[in-house]
Amino acid sequence: MSDLKTSLNAIKDKNFGYFFDKDGKCYIYHTKFGKERNSVISGNDNIESKFRDLIDDIYKENKDKFDSLKEAFENYLYIYNDKSTIHIKFDENGEFLKTKSKIVDNFSETFSKEKIDEIDFNQGNFKKDIFEKWWDKSINSAKMQGNATNLLKDEKKLVDNLKIINDASDESGNLTQLLDKLENVEGMKATARELAYWMQFRDGKFPLKDDKFPLANDASVNTAKYIFEMLNEDSKKKLEDIKKETTKTRNEEIYFNFVLDELKINENSYNLPKYYILDQFLNLIDKIKKSDLDLITKEKLDKNDESKDIKQSAYYKLHEAAYDFANLCGKADIKSNDLEGFKKLLKTHKNIIFHGIPGTGKTYTIVNNVKNIIKNENQMLITQFHPSFSYEDFIEGIKPAGIENGQLKLELKNGIFREFCDKAKEEEKGFLEKLEKGNFNEALSDHGYFFIADEINRAELSRVFGELLYALEYRGEKGKIKTQYASMRDDEDFYVPENMFLLGTMNDLDKSIDSFDLALRRRFIWQEMECDYDVIRDEIYANNIEEYAQACKKLNDKISKDIGEKYQLGHSYFLKIEFKNDEIKDSDMKKLFSNRFEALLKEYLRSEYNEKEIQRQLDHLKKLFVIEKNDDKNK
Repeated sequence: MSDLKTSLNAIKDKNFGYFFDKDGKCYIYHTKFGKERNSVISGNDNIESKFRDLIDDIYKENKDKFDSLKEAFENYLYIYNDKSTIHIKFDENGEFLKTKSKIVDNFSETFSKEKIDEIDFNQGNFKKDIFEKWWDKSINSAKMQGNATNLLKDEKKLVDNLKIINDASDESGNLTQLLDKLENVEGMKATARELAYWMQFRDGKFPLKDDKFPLANDASVNTAKYIFEMLNEDSKKKLEDIKKETTKTRNEEIYFNFVLDELKINENSYNLPKYYILDQFLNLIDKIKKSDLDLITKEKLDKNDESKDIKQSAYYKLHEAAYDFANLCGKADIKSNDLEGFKKLLKTHKNIIFHGIPGTGKTYTIVNNVKNIIKNENQMLITQFHPSFSYEDFIEGIKPAGIENGQLKLELKNGIFREFCDKAKEEEKGFLEKLEKGNFNEALSDHGYFFIADEINRAELSRVFGELLYALEYRGEKGKIKTQYASMRDDEDFYVPENMFLLGTMNDLDKSIDSFDLALRRRFIWQEMECDYDVIRDEIYANNIEEYAQACKKLNDKISKDIGEKYQLGHSYFLKIEFKNDEIKDSDMKKLFSNRFEALLKEYLRSEYNEKEIQRQLDHLKKLFVIEKNDDKNK
């Protein structure tokens, strides 16, 4: 085994990875695609040849899955091109598309005009109250960066921006031209891309003329890029070759055009603009979840879909193919909790603690947000802190290294954080170079490293971090420190690289929060996570889901009032509800309360009440946790 490890470690390919399972079997894998897609290897195998075969198999599977998705998408368009469905939305006679032109018309009212073409941006007739109302209904729902309040701090700049966006949409013939013109927009670039896209639909006529450029928000760009990289083994060379042929063409346009070419969409066949169809295709891959397949089985088939079994229908097969393709890289079912907000946070802070009540999915959210950012799993390391966790585990320490001449041999060994920092330093230069060019998202994706400390406050943190406090505050070589064992390293200094992000999670209820001393607290920013009732609405498919969500909130409000805010239940507790026939009943909720909530709440109440009073409180909360009937609401 030691010979095999030596051979494996000798391979200097950053795409190459290996691991041993509990039975001692060794597997090799491609770091971009994760450990799930692997190949067993033994000491007699030619490792490089096996790795080449593995890569060939992976990209062949990627292409086969995409071809299946492409065929399913084409069949879907043929049957369902006049319907509104999950993710992909088409309405007969273009009614859905007309809503885009309606958005632009509503925006025009900001300047007291019926049509955007009539606006004179220099007249000074900007209506702040109408803009705020329009923004809230048309833009803010898409979770765009910034908001009306921030934009209105400088009304002149906002109006100037809107004129640039309007002119860019009107004058640009393709995405590259559009994005070049939008570089002059200040402080609302994400919103500018969205607005410019909508402004193509200003004439309100159907069929609409072919749109000139796609919706280039972060989600669609990242999904198109993902497909480009999934289907091209040497995607960087492919990108460079295309750019040589099409000078001054932006990467984003190359990604979109590549997917369009792969799909071979003929918009004339469906009476819909090609970029609009592409946007819906990318949206499907970006949003697809396994639970969607369960939901689809409850839908009614279109009369043109001849299959009697919904699982054999074009409708179901499309979503199944989209899930299969997205799942190849682990992209399916990865939910992001405001991914753009998370990235925005990382722009200004590299030490973040996510805290809050239990059950809010703190670890789940962080891990999935990071997975949505990084290119390979080597860029993330997660470890759970505990009371025995020490400086020696985290930074470095003297540890046993076997027996030599009958004596216990001791060696200085790196802790997991120092080891991870050393890996990150190899990518630090690339990270800084891309930052200098203003490519933050690319720097983060290609060269960012994320150390996640789960339940960070359970360890004795002052002892774990030691002299690291200075290096955490001052990243890079300017934050160099001498560690406790520096003399054993020929006085080699240690620093935390610029591309290292330290993310921690903690429950506010944990009494060991006191171990987070003030000096350490100042090095982190603190992000609170609360019960998200929208997650409950999105994840549970029931006819009375709104009533259930309101009952959950009512229970938490009562817990907050009677016991304390920190004792509320997170949304993951409420997701455990079991019910039948698409209807949540009071009996289902009573069962959930008894099986999942009661023991936990009893522990919360134990320090405050005697057993009799505890039971009285629990009975009261259980009676409160019911679906509120219409008659009850009117009382």
